[in-house]
This record gives sequence, structure tokens and C-alpha cells, in this order.
Amino acid sequence: MRRLVFYGCFFLLVWNVSLIYAQDKEIVRQALACKDYDRVIEETNRADTLDAECREWRLQAFRALGRWTDVRNLLEEALSADTTQAGVYADLADCYRQQGNVRKASGLYAHAVRMAPEVDYLRRRYVQSLLSLEDYAQVRKACHDWLSHDSLSAEAYRFLGQSFEAVDSLVPAFLGYRAAYRLDSLDAQTVARVANIFNSSEQYEDALEVTEKYRLTDTTSLDVNRQNAKAYCLLERYPEAIRRYEALKQAGDRSFLTYYYLGVSYYGDNWFYGAYDNLKEALKKAPPSPANIHTLVYFARAASRTSWKDEGVKAMEKAMEYLLPADSLKGVMYGTLAECYELNRDSEGQIRALKKRYECMPNRVLLYRIGMCYYWRKDWDNAIQYLRRYMAEVPEKEREARDEKGNLKKDTKTYYQNAEDYIKKIEEERFFEGKK
Repeated sequence: MRRLVFYGCFFLLVWNVSLIYAQDKEIVRQALACKDYDRVIEETNRADTLDAECREWRLQAFRALGRWTDVRNLLEEALSADTTQAGVYADLADCYRQQGNVRKASGLYAHAVRMAPEVDYLRRRYVQSLLSLEDYAQVRKACHDWLSHDSLSAEAYRFLGQSFEAVDSLVPAFLGYRAAYRLDSLDAQTVARVANIFNSSEQYEDALEVTEKYRLTDTTSLDVNRQNAKAYCLLERYPEAIRRYEALKQAGDRSFLTYYYLGVSYYGDNWFYGAYDNLKEALKKAPPSPANIHTLVYFARAASRTSWKDEGVKAMEKAMEYLLPADSLKGVMYGTLAECYELNRDSEGQIRALKKRYECMPNRVLLYRIGMCYYWRKDWDNAIQYLRRYMAEVPEKEREARDEKGNLKKDTKTYYQNAEDYIKKIEEERFFEGKK
């Protein structure tokens, strides 16, 4: 009888403990469902309740709160008890990566790959860590090892392409991407990278082909849409480019390149206020510097055609500061600066810029333009000087307009003939002013 009572009491005790334990776990489950991670940590803090399930809940809570040191400690405890789980090594590697120790993470991913070479996820994380370390030789080695286990892995070929693209080896990079594309033409990253190489190689129609084909099944990929819009812009198909870039902005894309190319597209489509607004945003993303001088130039040209002409002149003057004296672009830049001054009705600044351009890139038409600037300022002496310098450089056979057969075109005047007419007008003005 006593024995029966003993076993009955023991059963009730075990049943009560199990019930309490089950109730504790239910509390943790409810806390997880409500994202109450502090409560989860509190309820799983007792060592006697820390079974595998509770440990996983505790890890989940620590990860959600970004407490990576606590995550690492838990995982190392788990490894000290069992070193045969490749997933635990990968989780520990993720922890080190979050803490910024990518090299340590890479070593742990490599160990996990050796333990479970058939798991693509582990290989992917290992290769990504090597890419972060810019260890491209090891990336290629890891990819070849991956392909030796799975020759149909599109991801391995894509990563192989990335390792070559990172060192500007575009031909082998393209071969890697092409192999990945043939295996999976619906992978957004592969399509975007193939299109990027096409755009970089000025094969804009090819970039459009692959991106438009992808967009038949998915129009949401930012990377693909960026390359698609860029191809339209560089093909000077500005209305299509504008639609694509505006859609990117609506999707939340606020990158420098989106603002820049949208501004260029609006400029090419002759909507200068749209160009001004977007190029100004681009300059906020990447303040003026030698690296983004083209942004400054486009902004200057756009602003000079809007109500903010002064901003255009200042932007162009800023762009000029970044050019070295021997820079081949300097002459072109002075020409754009002269254009900005002209639109701002600053003829003095225009003359100054045109003279600088002539110093960099001697061209007789510049002499004509300088002479005309002086003419409209009624600076007769300088006007005559530069118009005559221009006329002296024009070959005799080019002084009159002729058709393809060499016949004179009576209804067309050359700059030379215009210069003659303006000099005569100046002499008439002087005559009426009583000057010799």
C-alpha cells in the first residue's frame, strides 16, 4: 500500500512539474508571437529550462535585439557540447559577420562548407564573405570547388563573374554571367550584372533586350530597372528613360545615379526645370568634386535655362576649378561656361570664357563669336579687331556659300559675309557719330 502511495505521489509530482514546464513554454511562445523579446529572455533565463527549443527561442530574441555578444556566447556553449552541427558553425559565422569580424566569419563558413558540402546556403555565405574581404582569388577557388560538386549552379557562375568584374576583367566576368544567365534567366542579380556590362561596353540595345525580357515576369527589381532606364537614357530615348526613372523614384530609389540620369534625361528632353530639380538632388547626394564634374556641368546648363541662371554660372565656375591646366576637357568646359554667361546675359563673362576657350582650342569661329559679343556691347574697336582676325583665317574658297557642285548659293550667307556686313554697320555707326 505504501509503495502504491509513493508511486502515486511521484506521478503527481512529475505531472505537476511537466504541467508547469509546459505552461512556462506557452508563456514564451506567446511572448515570441507578440515580439516581446525581453520577456522571452527573462522566461528562458533559468538553466533548468534551457532545452534545445528554449535555447533557439533565446537565440531568436538576442538576434532580434541585436545582442550579438550574447548570441555568440550561446552558440559557443552549443558547440562545446556538440561539434558535429554545421548549422551552428554557420550561425556563429553570421554572428561574427554582424559584429564586423568578416575574416573570422569566413573561416567558420569554410568549416561549415567542409562539413556539409552539399548545402548551397553554406557555400553562398562563404563566397559572400570572401567577396566582402575582396579576396577574389579565393572567391574563384571556392566557386570552382562549388561547380565541381554542382556544375549546374547558376549562383556559382554569377559569383565567379563578380570576382572577375571586381578587378575589371570584363571578358571572363561576362562569360561567368552568361553561363549563369543560361541556367537561370530570371535571376535579377544576374540580369542586372549582364546588363551593366552591356551598358559599360556601349551595347545599349543588348542591355535593353535582357532587361525588357526580364520585366515581362517581374517589374519590381530595382537593380534591373536601373540598368534598363540607363540603357534608354544612353540611347537618347529620353521619354522612356524618364518613365523608368520616375518609377524608380516612386519605388523609393533615392540613389545618386537615379537622380543624375533622370536629370540628364529631362535635359535631353528639353524640360530644363525637371533637369534642374533632379540634378540638384544628385549634387546633394554627391557634393561637388572632380569625380562628379559632369553632374556640375549638366546642372549648370540646366540651371542657366531656368529661373536660376546665377546658380548655373556658379556651378560652371566651380566645375572649372577642378580642371588641371593640361586637361583636354578644359576648352569644352570654357565653351559651356561661355554658354552659361550668355544665358545669364553677362556678355563680359561670356567674352572672358570664349577667350579662354580659344587659348585651349584655337578655332576661328570663336574669333567671330568674340567679335559679335563686342559688337552687341558697342565696343566697336574690339569688335572690328576680332571680326577681321576671323576673316583673315577663312580660306578664300570658304568665304562664300556654295552647293555640292561649287555653284554660289545666293540665298545663304557665310560667317565671313556676316562679318563683312557687321564691319560695314560699325563704320556707318561711326560715320553718324562723326568719327573717322
